[in-house]
Formats: sequence, C-alpha cells, structure tokens
Amino acid sequence: MTVPFDEHSSAPVATTRSGRVRGTRRPGSLAFRGIPYAAAPVGSLRFGRPATHPGWDGTRDATSNGPTPSLGPTTDTYSIPEPVVAGDEILNLNVFTPALDPAARLPVYVWIHGGGFVGGSPGGPWFDGAAFNARGVVTVAITYRLGFEGYGHVPGAPENRALLDCISALEWVRENIGAFGGDPDRVTLGGQSAGGGATLALLAAPAAQDLFAAAVVHSAPLPDIAGSDAVAQGAMMARLCEVENTWDAWREVPRTTIVAAERSLERADLWSAVRDLHRILGTSDPLTDFGPVIDGELVPADPLAAFAAGTGATKPLLIGTTSHEFNRVTAHVDRFLAQGFAGALMVGLGVPTMLARAYPRAYPDFSPAELLGQAVTNRVFRIPTVQVALARTTAAEEAPGGTAPGSARSAPTWLWDFRWRSPVTRRSVHCLDLPFAWNVLDAERVARLAGDDPPPHLAEHMHGEIVRFITEGSVGWDPFRPTAPTAHIFDTESVTGRDPYRFERLALQVVDED
Repeated sequence: MTVPFDEHSSAPVATTRSGRVRGTRRPGSLAFRGIPYAAAPVGSLRFGRPATHPGWDGTRDATSNGPTPSLGPTTDTYSIPEPVVAGDEILNLNVFTPALDPAARLPVYVWIHGGGFVGGSPGGPWFDGAAFNARGVVTVAITYRLGFEGYGHVPGAPENRALLDCISALEWVRENIGAFGGDPDRVTLGGQSAGGGATLALLAAPAAQDLFAAAVVHSAPLPDIAGSDAVAQGAMMARLCEVENTWDAWREVPRTTIVAAERSLERADLWSAVRDLHRILGTSDPLTDFGPVIDGELVPADPLAAFAAGTGATKPLLIGTTSHEFNRVTAHVDRFLAQGFAGALMVGLGVPTMLARAYPRAYPDFSPAELLGQAVTNRVFRIPTVQVALARTTAAEEAPGGTAPGSARSAPTWLWDFRWRSPVTRRSVHCLDLPFAWNVLDAERVARLAGDDPPPHLAEHMHGEIVRFITEGSVGWDPFRPTAPTAHIFDTESVTGRDPYRFERLALQVVDED
C-alpha cells in the first residue's frame, strides 16, 4: 500500500525535544523523514557512543530521507530499494503516523532494516508505514552505523556501536513518540535479516529491556560474534586500510576507504565460495564479517544462553523465516556439481553424514547447488530460529513450578514459516516476505522479486497478523512449545502446521550429537 503526496493539504508539524519538524500529509498517513535522533558521529564523536543531538531553531524540514550510513547497495540481487543520501547526520529516523494526537496513544512499531550488517536503508518504499497507519499503528524506521563503523573493534572505543545507536533511537521514541500519537509503553521492536539479528541482540541485552515491550523477528542470524573474533577482524581492517589500529587514527579514515576495505573481504571466485561454505557449514566461525559482538557489557552473553536464563522472557516474540532464504546463493556452482554429488560435498564441508544424506530426500526437486544453498539457509536462519524458540520456551517449561509460556514470568513465542513461492525464483527466498508483511505489494521493485501478480490476500493476512501482534500481543495460532512445535505457514492457502520446522529440529539434534 503506497500513498501519494497530497499537495493541496497543509503540511503537518510536530514538536520534538530537539525542535519542531515539518512532514508530509498523505491520505490517512503523515510522514516525517530524516529526523535526527542523535548527533552526527563525526570528529571527536566518530566511533564513539551516540551523543545527544544539539537541536535546532525554527521548524526543520522532514519531508525527505535523511543522510544514510550506507554509501550504496552491497548487491543487486533482488535488492530492496535503498535510497542513499549524502551527509553527516546519519543517525536519523522516519516516522509514519495516522494523526498527531497525543491522546491517541497508539501502538508503535520500531523497525531495524537488514543488509548483512554492512548495507541497507530504512528510507525505501518497502518500509513506508501507510498500511500500518491505516490499522492504527505508528511506525518508526531507523538508521544505524553499518559495517566496521557500527560493529568493528577499535581499541578503546565502545563495542556494538550499531546496537548503541538502536538503543539511542528507542530512547528517542520513548521521549518523543507521544507527539506523533504513539504510546511509549506499547513499543514493538522489529527487524529483518541483520535487523532481525540486532533485534535478538537487544532482546538479550539487559540495558535495552525497558525500551520495548515485544519483538518481531524476520530471517535472523544468531548475533553471536566472539570478542576475540572482533579483535582479529579489526586488526585485519587496519591492515587493509593501512592505518594504525588506534581510535585516534581511525577517526581520520574516510568512510569510502573503510567501505572499500569491507567490500574487499567479499570474494567471488569458486575456491573462495568453497571456503565460505566450509566456514558456514562446518565450523563455528562467525557467519558475517561484522555484526553484534558478545562484549561482556551490552551483550554480556551468548543470546541463546541469555534467553535460556530468562532475559527477555516477559516480552512476546513473533519470529519466522522464509522457507528457502539463501537457497540460490550457491547457484553459481551448479555447473561444477554432478547430480548426487551435493551430499558428498556437504560431508566434505563439515555437514554430518546422516544430515547430508537427508537433504536430497527432504528436497527432492532441488538441484545440487540448491541443496547446498538450502543447507546454508538452514544453518544461518532456520535452525537459529528454532534454537531461539527452544531456548525461550524450554527455559519457561523447566522453571520452578512449571511456569508455562504466556504466564506473568514468561511470554509466548510464536513461529511462522513463509512458504509462498515466487514465480520469479520458484522459491521462497530472502526478503520475499517483506512486501507482504508491510502490505506494499505495489511498491517499487516488488515485482522483480515477487512477480507481477503476488496474492493480495496473503499480504492482508500476514500484515494483519503482525498488526494483531503489535496491537494485542497475540496472533491467530498457538504458541510454540518444545512438546508442541507449531508454526503458522504463510502461503496461498495459509494453515497452522503441527511441526513445520521438523527437519530443522532434527538437523539440530544431529549436529549436537555429531
């Protein structure tokens, strides 16, 4: 659902603690873009904690996207439209609201975009909140520092600066969203891919617990980079950028130099692809070059251990994936694989033999390269989703007195599996669920991923369930339990399955036993 600009109406003005902002009025929705939530992270503030914005006099224009941390798309493969805007004030957000009524106290959905922790933008039409506004929800889409600037280890500088940015944005929401008709006590945090990983990290972070009440997580990798790995990666970046590895020296390095070094880490030849597959499928090494770090402070422990210990347990969680996420990332190696060789290659890459033999039976219509891609999908997204659900719900069921999910001590965890197959890819790939979740099927570039005629009833259904979760704290199917691992299947004909993630649960058992 996209909304045209109404040029004949008066521009809305809201008052924040930093100053007044002028937005855009559309039918049923008011848009305020590029509102700073923290000071520009430049000069002495670079690689530091987000600082309070100094504010402004008069009324600030908020009719267009603010400066972006991203300098450009990292890939052109079915990418989301991601505007790039130059400038220093890269810590900003977009607010979409039905009306500027402080008495309305509407629920709020704060969104963290994806992009592999190195790219992405909240400013594109896929994250326009008009459809949510039509159902009485205020949306806030935020920027945050990316790649090395956001997550790289700089000696003496705070770790997890991107997560600190997200916390700063959530603090801005707590202090200002009332002026936009929102209720600071009814904030749901959501994100997809890297944004989903950041959401899980914040769900596991004690310092963030008072800033949101529930979470929605799409296609999230586990945010579990060890501190030692971050230190090693930081040293490598210093060599690539030819800079002394000190905070003072890093402050002087241009963003373009850092981004060029980040992209040099992404290799595209066959043997690099094989090495990457081995790292993903056969080791416990970090899955991404940058991302949330277990730093002993903001993220004090592995998120799964934190969930098992009860951190975030009082917040309802709605979490899921697409069925084939990264199924096609290995398409370029298809010509090197003979039918039946994929299983042997999986074993060579570190996948347990029993599990490798199960893949061709579980996915009989997949090519050898797609089988490898599905193994990556399961390792990066689908198995972690099951692990999160198990950590939260097992902890609840094993609590003294048998505290069940949904009690005062433990809130429910609901799973979904987005299975609708695009006619473009013949699979349910990464990001395909987003236009349905935001109900923006007519937005730019959706047809490139979902085809010319994606089912509107599926968008209404998925979007409606997310709205229900945000507004009521529940959805239309039973919560996940270890003894009843239900999940809702979003498809042309959506149903609730008794155990849609059965293969991933069994795969997790095999890996644990190996």
